[in-house]
Amino acid sequence: MIRWPISPFIASATCLLTATSVAQDISPRIIDGTTATSNDWPYMTALVAKGASAYEGQFCGASYIGDHYILTAAHCVENVSKDDFDVIVGINNLNNELNEGVRLPAQQFYIHPDYDSDSLVNDIAIIELPRVLTTNEAIPVQLADANTRAATPVGASMTVAGWGSTTPEYGNHTTSAQLLEVTVPMVDQGTCATAFRGVSSDVDSENFCAGNSFEGHDSCRGDSGGPLVLGNSGTQLGIVSFGSMRCGDASSYGVYTNISKYVEWIDQITSGLSYSQYSFAGYTGLGSSSHDFTFTNLSADALTYTSAQPWFDNTFITENSCATKGTLNKGESCVVRVSFNAQMYGAEYLGITFNYQQNGQSRSVDSGARYEVAMQASSELSEVFSLEGVTVYTNDKPWQAASSGIRTAPITHNERSTVIFDDLSPGHYELKVRVSSESADPLSIYINGVEYYGVGGQFTDEVQVYLPAVRNRIKFEYHKDGSIDEGEDAAYLLSFRKVANPSATSGLKRIEGGGGSFGWLSLLVLLPLLRRNK
Repeated sequence: MIRWPISPFIASATCLLTATSVAQDISPRIIDGTTATSNDWPYMTALVAKGASAYEGQFCGASYIGDHYILTAAHCVENVSKDDFDVIVGINNLNNELNEGVRLPAQQFYIHPDYDSDSLVNDIAIIELPRVLTTNEAIPVQLADANTRAATPVGASMTVAGWGSTTPEYGNHTTSAQLLEVTVPMVDQGTCATAFRGVSSDVDSENFCAGNSFEGHDSCRGDSGGPLVLGNSGTQLGIVSFGSMRCGDASSYGVYTNISKYVEWIDQITSGLSYSQYSFAGYTGLGSSSHDFTFTNLSADALTYTSAQPWFDNTFITENSCATKGTLNKGESCVVRVSFNAQMYGAEYLGITFNYQQNGQSRSVDSGARYEVAMQASSELSEVFSLEGVTVYTNDKPWQAASSGIRTAPITHNERSTVIFDDLSPGHYELKVRVSSESADPLSIYINGVEYYGVGGQFTDEVQVYLPAVRNRIKFEYHKDGSIDEGEDAAYLLSFRKVANPSATSGLKRIEGGGGSFGWLSLLVLLPLLRRNK
């Protein structure tokens, strides 16, 4: 099943790229389900791509847990920005969003600090809303306590709901706008551990299985993040996480994040401290810069600041209104300013650990940010491909306009030549690259800060990528190692254009043989084909 989010988000591609480390042929749906009523699922929530309709944009499920907070799976929101999606709380039929549910932006979201995108261990996240919902808008689900999982016997009846794929096989994605539900029994933990490598046989572990040994009755792709509730109480015990690639396959089961394992973490995140867990903060030049980390108290309980520590020795706290204020009452904010000295082009990471007390309990959170140390390129580079509204950045070895497209700067051993296209609109893009180097001198491509591949050698490739975010950036970086020169020691971007009507195979053909290929990008091409279409 995985409950891979059926969305164009790059997070999905990351999961797909690492899927074999969870289990062979894993995937995320409701198979053999029945119609669910809004009365039974008043907390049901859809995660929807920004700017898209509920039906076209829904990619994951979630549940409203009260106050400002939504509970979902970490893999639904990893590697995306809070500006890329909305939540629709209390919706039942995705084609009826004008009359059902309330649509709100994500104010912040928090992924469990020990989440592992390879194994999907600790696959849990909380989304913070800009306001509290009224009881007329949604009724929160009751969450399991620390003892619920151990007290739930094998065979106990549970129900899962979602708008995910209704067809078992991967690649044949059909869905229902109507919320569906299916009843599945708790599976013996040892049996679950045998079925899925990486799942523990301990009943108090991070996840568990539910489902039947015979085929059918399962959650599936697009159901990720949705709630699994105990049939006798309506208490949410699980979050749809992953499963077999063919949903509902015999003896495959569905794997769910065990909420009982995370009671303390959920309690801390929902205690009312609002902050940015991690963000891309933009671009800066060489030299001194600073970043403001903001903390806001959303709760009725006062928060008392105790200390803040920068993560790295080369960063320093230069202003701290949190220390000056001491206590934050409801609605109050404070700022910790961290200064840093960027000495090299490339990614610059900084962060702080913020310590505070609430109701006599000591707590701490981590808040991080990433900058790209770069300089704005001449308009010549942005004009080469006629990409509208795009800003181009480079390092100190800027790419250059060539007779066809652009190419890397002449560089020598242990140097890098970088170009970044920023503010790219969402959609499909086709690009053509040529590399002429030794195999150890790679051209790497980063999409929205995530490196998807680096390959060197002698080759030309045409590839197609999908950029899902409201604002996107692609970074091309050619890196020479400390030895051997071969070929032209250069990389070329020969074409880069947005396309309106891509095909499933367009741009995936290798044009010339050589040292590498970007066939890995075919995964990014497949993702939009899995979206829900009317």
